[in-house]
Amino acid sequence: MSEEITRWLRVWQRDPGNTRAADELAARAYEHLRQIARARLQRESNQPFTPTELVHEAWLNIRPPEAPLEGRVPFFKLASRVMRSLLVDQARERLSLKRGGDRVRVTLSIAERERERTFSDEQLLDLERALTMLGESHPRHVEVVDLRCFGGLKLDEVAKVLGISRATVKRDLAFARAWLADAMREEENDAHRSGRT
Repeated sequence: MSEEITRWLRVWQRDPGNTRAADELAARAYEHLRQIARARLQRESNQPFTPTELVHEAWLNIRPPEAPLEGRVPFFKLASRVMRSLLVDQARERLSLKRGGDRVRVTLSIAERERERTFSDEQLLDLERALTMLGESHPRHVEVVDLRCFGGLKLDEVAKVLGISRATVKRDLAFARAWLADAMREEENDAHRSGRT
C-alpha cells in the first residue's frame, strides 16, 4: 500500500490536474488521513469538523509543493499541516465573533502530557502563534512538537517519521518547551513594561 501511495503521489505531483491520480492517491491515503484527523480533533474543545469532514476539507486545500515530496511520509506531514491550518482558521473565525477575554496560555508540557486534554480556541491560537515563531528558526523542532503533541505519535514513531534518533526527538522537545517558556516570559515582561508607560 505504501508503494502504491508513493507511486500515485509522484503521478499527482507531475500533473496536479490529473483527476485519476488525485482520486487514486486519495483512495489509498484516506484511512491514514482519517487517523491524522482523529488525532487532531481529539485536542479540540470546539470541533468544527468530524474526522471525515476534516479529511475532505484538507484534501480540497492540499496542493503539490514546489519541491517534490519524496514518498508518503512527507505527504502525510503536508496533510497534517493543512489540517492544523484549517483548525486554526476555524478557531480565529469563532473568536472574531466573540468580544473580550484574555488570552489563555498553554505550555508544551501540558500539550504533551495530557493526552485527553482539549484546547479552547484561545489556547489553540496561542500555541499556534508560539509554534510559528519557533518555526522561523527551528523548523524541525516544530515538526517534532506537531507529530508528538498533535499527531499523537510516540517518541519512536516521531523519530522514524523524521529520520532522526529517539534521543534527538527528546532533545528537540526539551528545547521547544524551554524556548516557549522563555518566549512567554519575554512577552509578559514587554506587556508589563508597556502597561506602565
